[in-house]
Formats: sequence, C-alpha cells, structure tokens
Amino acid sequence: MKFYIQTLLTILVFAPLSVSAEVLHYSSCTLKDGKTLADAQGWVDDWRPMVKSAGKDYKIRLLIGHAAQADGMPPNFAIEGRSSTLTSYAAAWEWWYSDAKAAESSAQINSIADCGAASIYTTTE
Repeated sequence: MKFYIQTLLTILVFAPLSVSAEVLHYSSCTLKDGKTLADAQGWVDDWRPMVKSAGKDYKIRLLIGHAAQADGMPPNFAIEGRSSTLTSYAAAWEWWYSDAKAAESSAQINSIADCGAASIYTTTE
C-alpha cells in the first residue's frame, strides 16, 4: 500500500500540470451629459466584431444596477471584461493600447462615459 501512495504522490508532483484561470476585469463608468446607456451599448456592439476580427480572446458586457439611481447621482454602469487566461488577457490589453482601430474604439467609449484610469476589480479566480 505504501508503494502505491508513493507512486501516486510522485506522479502528482512530476506530472505536467496545466493551470488556467479566467480573468475578469471591472471598470466603473459614469455617462457623460447627453449620453445614454444605449450609446454605451452601441459601443459594445461596435467593439465585439472588432475584437473578434483581431483574434483576441476578450469579451465585454455592460453591467447596470437593478435599482433606480438616487436623486442627484449620475447614471453609473460597469464594463465587465473577461478573458480565458492571464496570457490572453495581457495580449488583449497590449492590442488595446497599440492598435489603431482599438484607439478609435477607446475614443468612442471616452466620448460616451468616464471610466476612470484603472479597474475597480480584477480577478484570476
């Protein structure tokens, strides 16, 4: 019995293991005056075929609250980005900051909403 346990432990230690974790990225955004969530969704609709044609593993969607905004509060939403692995996540962000079409898309969302300079939450869980 001891031999089988040692053999199993040896296999587990030396077997090639593949670690993969989906990466999620959330950015908090506030619509600019005169802009609507439909404008933001229009950006998503333009963005999806662009990222697909670039061959990047990165998907986005808008997240909105289910409760009405408090009086005087600006309309907020979040952009959720997701990628299959940390490697594909990094490749997508490298593309976002270096590709001309991505720069046009960035200008488009920046004309619709202020999304801050950094994410509010990123996970690889």
